[in-house]
Amino acid sequence: MKGQAKLQNPSSKLQRSSKIQAAKESCAKRNSATLLLGLSPAGILNLGFIWSLVLGIWCSSVPLCHAQRPADVRSAPPLDRVEAEKQGRALAGQLVSQKPAENATNTGWLKIRDDAGKLREIPARFEIFVTPTNWLSIYETTASSNGTGGVKLTVVCADHQPNQYLLDEPAAPPRKLSGNAAMIPFAGTDFWPTDLGREFLHWPKQLLLRKQVHRSRSCQQLESINPDPVAGGYARVVSWIDTETGGIMDAEAFDARGETIKRFTLKGFKKVHGQYELEEMEISNRKTGSRTRMEFDLK
Repeated sequence: MKGQAKLQNPSSKLQRSSKIQAAKESCAKRNSATLLLGLSPAGILNLGFIWSLVLGIWCSSVPLCHAQRPADVRSAPPLDRVEAEKQGRALAGQLVSQKPAENATNTGWLKIRDDAGKLREIPARFEIFVTPTNWLSIYETTASSNGTGGVKLTVVCADHQPNQYLLDEPAAPPRKLSGNAAMIPFAGTDFWPTDLGREFLHWPKQLLLRKQVHRSRSCQQLESINPDPVAGGYARVVSWIDTETGGIMDAEAFDARGETIKRFTLKGFKKVHGQYELEEMEISNRKTGSRTRMEFDLK
């Protein structure tokens, strides 16, 4: 029996070692992540491109070891109103001051699933263009059998300036949008120009509600309040900002009645050249029952 135990030992150690390694790889696969509502798609795991292009700078390198979204864990009491406003404005200002370091281009898909489960896929091109005074996030659909191409949105961002949105659609003159007027679907998707520009961070009233553990990360919960909400639009947005990286990990938008309009989340990552890069993100519309995934071609 002793001899048998000794013979089994190496195998048991090997199995344990394999399990430990598999667990490490599984955790690492979710680790170098980056995150809701605004910076962009390119597939560079620091998500510098993806968050610079999609939603302004929604995420940075955020290590996420759990794919599921666990319930929030309150780790600190709410701040008093004065301090909440002071810290909230400072945090929002820090987020909008982030900008991409260089130009980038990528392609991918916008996949829209309606409330009946019908899927429509539209090929798209994403681009970031940096100038000395500002930077542009450009989203453009290309022709396909499932949708009309040629819809182009340019989000113009500059330090200490409100965003500008230029929407160019086929058979229509280009439109310049701002504020609540930019709360309209882009190319028939659930993304609005305001989502892709993280417009809520530019609203004057920002409250740091609390510091808490969210999705196993130390986060700051920020509430952004629209000074002039309109029917069907966002009245406030609650976002969770990773304390270590400054990346937005989650966000939820509400109407004036306090009902959820949309929710944004990252969906998948892919290992490219030794780094895990954002492969797709999703925004779901709780009012219509539809959802749109933005997927990036990672090479």
